Amino acid sequence: MFESTRQAITAFMEESGKSQRQLSKEIGLPTSVISQFLNSTYPGDNQEVAKTIEQYLSVSKERLNIVSGINFYPDLYNTKETLFCCYYSHRHNDISLISGDAGAGKTTALQYYADTHTGVIFVTANAYITTATAILGLICKKLGRQVPGRRAALMNTLVEQLSGANRLIIIDEADHLSLDALQAVRNLNDEAHCGIVLSGNDKIYRQMLSPRWGYEFEQIRTRIIVRKKVYNEYTEKELETIFPGLNQACIGYLLKLACAESLRTARKLYEVAAEVAAAQKQALAVKHLRDTQKQLLGEVMG
Repeated sequence: MFESTRQAITAFMEESGKSQRQLSKEIGLPTSVISQFLNSTYPGDNQEVAKTIEQYLSVSKERLNIVSGINFYPDLYNTKETLFCCYYSHRHNDISLISGDAGAGKTTALQYYADTHTGVIFVTANAYITTATAILGLICKKLGRQVPGRRAALMNTLVEQLSGANRLIIIDEADHLSLDALQAVRNLNDEAHCGIVLSGNDKIYRQMLSPRWGYEFEQIRTRIIVRKKVYNEYTEKELETIFPGLNQACIGYLLKLACAESLRTARKLYEVAAEVAAAQKQALAVKHLRDTQKQLLGEVMG
């Protein structure tokens, strides 16, 4: 009775490379239920399981058909500036800062470095990870170590693990960190001599450069020799490499959007517009980009 659903989810697993464990996380069903359903041995409500799986497939199949066509461009100016911070801090076991406009490609470049180099610990601060204990605990978890309850013990664990290891810690969204957290990161660099890259928006840059923030930030600022800033400013050549195969009109449209909004916005708009064009069996044109922008952002550029 449910053979078509079993065949559909099996085919999806083969096409996507997802395991039953991964499907369990995404669908919200226990791995044992999925396994028993596939083997026709589930004693519970098979009708409900089949319905849940079919609902999952209705969206997930579409994800497999999303048109990408976006290249990672290591020679993008913003990418080169970000990677320089990583290379410098990793090689010299020092602290560097990369800051600037949101959506300018910092995180993409940082992730690229982490994916292509060994010994890199990549963590992201957020509205809930702001304190010294929170960020040090997150680093400790990434190292696969049990997180001690007391901050002094936590720092000792990290220093013991990182000393002499020539590791690099990348902290994205570091503008969320409190002064106390930034001081703890500085102490970790002092004691373990590990490289650290702080990445964030202009807030963290302003705090470290402005005298009004006081002596504490001055102590952190003077430890950071490499301070890079990136902006949502791009060239036509860069966009041609990021979005290969597009005509000049589309490149011009995306260039204007990337500079006015962000490269992230241009990428997202392109992905959706390309999907629409593919569904219509048409080559991507400015009309698709304009219609998609109006639909997603509620406005179009003049």
